[in-house]
Amino acid sequence: MRKMEIAGKSNKIRIYGAGGHSQVIREVLEENGYEVTETFDDKPSGRHNASKNVTSGARGNLKEFPHEGHPVIVAVGINAERAEIAGFLKSDFEKAIHQSAIIAPTAKIGEGTVVFAGAIIQPNTVIGRHVIINTAASIDHDNVIGDYAHISPKAALCGHVEVGEGSHVGVGAVVIPKVKIGKWCTIGAGTVVLKDVPDYSTVVGNPGKIIKTKQPEMSLNNTPKSSDVTFIGSGISSSFTILHFLDLIEGSKDQRKININIIDKYEEFHTGIPYGGRSGFSVHLITSLKNFLPEPELGKFIKWLNNNKNWLIDELKKDGGQLSLEWISTHAAKIENNEWEDLFIPRRFFGWYINEKVKTRLEDFKIQGLINVNYINQEVVDLEKTEHSYIVSLKDKKTIISEKVILSVGSLPVNHLWKNEDLIEKDNMLFINDPYKPELKKTLNKIGSFLEKKPSQKVNVLIVGANASGLEMLYKLNDIESITSHINKFMFLSTQGLLPDSVIDEEQRKEYTPFNLQALAKENNVTAKGIAEATFKDLDYADEMHLGAASTVDIISKAFGSLLGKLSPQELKKFACHYGNEIGRRQRCAGYHYSKVIDGLKEEGRFHHIAGRFTNIIKTENDEYSLEYLDTQSGQNKISEESVHLVINCVGSTNLTKNNIPELLKNLIDKGYCKPNDSKIGFDVNEALESKENLHIVGPLLAGNTFEGKAVWHVEHCGRIIWLSHVLSQKINDYFFENTELKEDC
Repeated sequence: MRKMEIAGKSNKIRIYGAGGHSQVIREVLEENGYEVTETFDDKPSGRHNASKNVTSGARGNLKEFPHEGHPVIVAVGINAERAEIAGFLKSDFEKAIHQSAIIAPTAKIGEGTVVFAGAIIQPNTVIGRHVIINTAASIDHDNVIGDYAHISPKAALCGHVEVGEGSHVGVGAVVIPKVKIGKWCTIGAGTVVLKDVPDYSTVVGNPGKIIKTKQPEMSLNNTPKSSDVTFIGSGISSSFTILHFLDLIEGSKDQRKININIIDKYEEFHTGIPYGGRSGFSVHLITSLKNFLPEPELGKFIKWLNNNKNWLIDELKKDGGQLSLEWISTHAAKIENNEWEDLFIPRRFFGWYINEKVKTRLEDFKIQGLINVNYINQEVVDLEKTEHSYIVSLKDKKTIISEKVILSVGSLPVNHLWKNEDLIEKDNMLFINDPYKPELKKTLNKIGSFLEKKPSQKVNVLIVGANASGLEMLYKLNDIESITSHINKFMFLSTQGLLPDSVIDEEQRKEYTPFNLQALAKENNVTAKGIAEATFKDLDYADEMHLGAASTVDIISKAFGSLLGKLSPQELKKFACHYGNEIGRRQRCAGYHYSKVIDGLKEEGRFHHIAGRFTNIIKTENDEYSLEYLDTQSGQNKISEESVHLVINCVGSTNLTKNNIPELLKNLIDKGYCKPNDSKIGFDVNEALESKENLHIVGPLLAGNTFEGKAVWHVEHCGRIIWLSHVLSQKINDYFFENTELKEDC
């Protein structure tokens, strides 16, 4: 530990604010050898009696205010007012740190922040901009304190605490480890905070209880602001794009500060549905970690897992049931020895990692003065192109001006199978069209409540779609004892009647050769259709050998992948649009933890897989419900022999030709800003990933394109996401820092 003194480029400074708080800051500055040259206040008549020669602030006449000059400290104690003032000043800002404050060398403190006498800030803590760390406040290791927050005198924050933007932690309050306090919260004096606090909440007492939660107002940093670049959607693709862009500008000199808006209609940023809270904590990757994440990111993630595994496992135990405990027990030795590569870990582990990484990096770059970041929890409904920018329209009728827009909204919405509702409940049936809306945990609670109403009834479950989501739902239904104990039989419905494979047959694998693809390699005139047909024949041959996808996926992928280089640009695009995903559907693999559940149900006679397509749910004479489906083998409509009581739709997403796509995408298509390609799930873009000038696409909506001679048909694999985010981040960097016309900050 070391005592930290203020370090500035100038020994002269200005103060904005003339109340009692400013007197404390003035004394800190003067003890550190600064000369306060000017004091501003928006209400000079209400100044503290010790303040002299106070000048009117910028609020009355923003244009005439002397923004340039010596650095400024906003000496206003009310968080909201301090944030507002810092937002409209175009000045440099300085820190004020009392000489008796003890600050770890690895702690980072943002511009405009003040740290008063006796405060302690421990290692690896990140303090945002314009924060107040008041007298004798104690902030332990690995804390993240958001911009404009206030940690009051003698407040104590334990390790790994997060305090959101604008929140106020009262005098003598205590916050236990790993608690997350949302933005613009108030923690009362003496409160003991034992659990996470949602945004805009007031907490008092010991133990702390929420006494009110106000509706967020679109004000201050939640106010839509003009920006250089706006990300619409904050999932994995946008997160990696941001990280790579920050890597490119790190250490740069004499560059403009980039203003970034990050907009998401969900409250959770940087994870998307697959890796965030909406999928829960106890659903797993469908591939091993080493096949999920490429180097060097894999090594970084494993290092993070090693340092965080104890609390991660604790969270898995809390969220999961008997199958989660079994997974922990089975892999205990590997986890203890940090041998993660072959494990099919819970996806939420990666979500926690990427969220922490992005937030920490953004805070660091804000502190360096390289970026400004504004998070907006809203849905974007339209874009309008002007001469030099876009007008971004939000659902609440507010608008944003942005020079560049990155559309990263993730996969298209779920295609509703039956009726146009997310959930339909009848007396004898519950039909779930979207199990992740609003989140998986609430869906499981709804299922539990439905089953409790039928304690003596034999309940049959139908899952439509034999993909990753279908396997996850089967796994979770069997993970929770109170649910699985009510279920008689599980049924799957899929076109091929095949489940993703998990077992590699090493002996049979040695005997397998993709003869058709190998023969095609000898031909000069190769087409996309020819590659697809050869692939399907080789997959059929594998089926005849009873060799599953887990055993052949590497062999087949390598064989057809080597042929793609023979295709013309037009044929390569055809492959991306028409055949890549079709082949992928026959190469689905799954983890052993998922297939083991199915094997157990088969042994009990409780599992049945139907090969067919969903047609309808029909009500029978005895008020039960049955499945009507198109049988794959006969091509005839059939009715299931057994009734269905719980139906879960996992067939996948809609496409861009249908009417149930989001309003934003409809408007972009109608205006010609985005043109769907023949894949029907992606937009055509140029080499800069633009569908229109300065409107970039990243993520799943890039399906059906080619880049750098490579076909892209599925952008949910981390390797592809990282590669394409590298491409996009370089384009953004080139635009802002290599185009000389744009170097001067607007």
